[in-house]
Amino acid sequence: MKDDEILRHRLILALLLVAPAAWAADNPMWRSGFTWSCTFSSVIRCERATDCLSSGQGGKIQVAYRENQLIDPAGKPHAIKRHYVQTVAGSPIGSEVKIELDTNEVIWLSPADPAGTFSDNWIGAMLSPKAGVIVQELRPLICTPLN
Repeated sequence: MKDDEILRHRLILALLLVAPAAWAADNPMWRSGFTWSCTFSSVIRCERATDCLSSGQGGKIQVAYRENQLIDPAGKPHAIKRHYVQTVAGSPIGSEVKIELDTNEVIWLSPADPAGTFSDNWIGAMLSPKAGVIVQELRPLICTPLN
């Protein structure tokens, strides 16, 4: 091989090794995987004319970052409009990930173990604004990486 070819191969190899680390820096969840399964064991519904009530309704959603979508409990995909990491100086929460969907639903997640020593789980909530008698739903989430 010529020196130019060797240099080009080394550069390509270096880019392939550095790229996953750069992607992981964008979203701390990506260090553990790009697809997440999130379960909830209750839904809190707030109605216009009454107080908020909790039900024992459970379910599962899936966040697929590579496909840029969320799969709802019925199996229907929804596009992720945007997601980002937020860190507040002085907050006991190291950082949190916010996911906004095309349905105007929002998910906030924080690592259960920010160091990742004991757990890869993320916990948080999904807020679903509604139009009609029910004005808001909240689902407490526990999310685990699938890959």
